[in-house]
Amino acid sequence: MAVRPPLPHLTPDGGGSLGLMCNCRYAVSGFGGSQGGTMGRQLLELIGYAAISLLWLAGTGCSSSAVGDPCVPEQVPRSSPDQPPGFLAAETYLEISAVQCATRVCLVRNLDGDPTNLQEDECPRGEDTCVSTEEVERRVYCSCRCAAPAGSDLPTCSCPGGFLCEEVLETGGDGIRGSYCVRDPFADTESM
Repeated sequence: MAVRPPLPHLTPDGGGSLGLMCNCRYAVSGFGGSQGGTMGRQLLELIGYAAISLLWLAGTGCSSSAVGDPCVPEQVPRSSPDQPPGFLAAETYLEISAVQCATRVCLVRNLDGDPTNLQEDECPRGEDTCVSTEEVERRVYCSCRCAAPAGSDLPTCSCPGGFLCEEVLETGGDGIRGSYCVRDPFADTESM
């Protein structure tokens, strides 16, 4: 009785992505005689085509750089426990490891208020942390580090059109200190 060769299957590789796994030893020697070698070669060719197809699909994925994509910070700071949460207009806030950004950086720049407290019209009386959807779209977005401190060998990115590379963080570790892609204040928001 011939042993049926196992089929290749996709399994998690532990890092959150899928990897192609195949026990090809059994696939090649699972059948006796010359048929085993032919079937094994065919299976290896199939796996090769599948791997090439996966690499091609990965390379032709989103053409977007992900810089400028919308994001919502997981933490909104409070100036004191009795004050509502909100950002200050004079600050730039970086959330590193933001899972909603392909770049893993959510940047809040010059926003006065709480991006989770959206209002279409004016803020209700006595509430000063609400912001408009338009303001959040303009001031809260995914970014990436476009320049690192001298001597750093950590990777950087190129800013797409409508963004400038500006120094944002002068203190902190080598992994976050440096310049980030920020919206060009003179760029047309509609074209981004």
